Amino acid sequence: MAERHVRPPHAPEGVTGSGPMISFARSGLVVRWSSTFASLLELAEACDVPARWSCRTGVCHNCETAIIAGDVSYQPDPIEQPAEGNVLLCCCHPTSDAVLDL
Repeated sequence: MAERHVRPPHAPEGVTGSGPMISFARSGLVVRWSSTFASLLELAEACDVPARWSCRTGVCHNCETAIIAGDVSYQPDPIEQPAEGNVLLCCCHPTSDAVLDL
């Protein structure tokens, strides 16, 4: 059986952000947001930070994650808002420095 190499979380390759600081609390990674990413989910994936997802449109809530600090906005707006203190990674981007429970 072939071994699967799993990279530890890292800054996104080839992207230098100038936006808000995003902290992935469980992963111990802090990176700057770049508008080249459509969502916080895309940033997490580029950093190899484990995140759950399914629909990528704010419908299924599989990507719902606690936000410890900070603010986000949605594009598109989800059909149902996440629970208080949570965000939908697949369709949000930061409007301030943020700390995510990832």
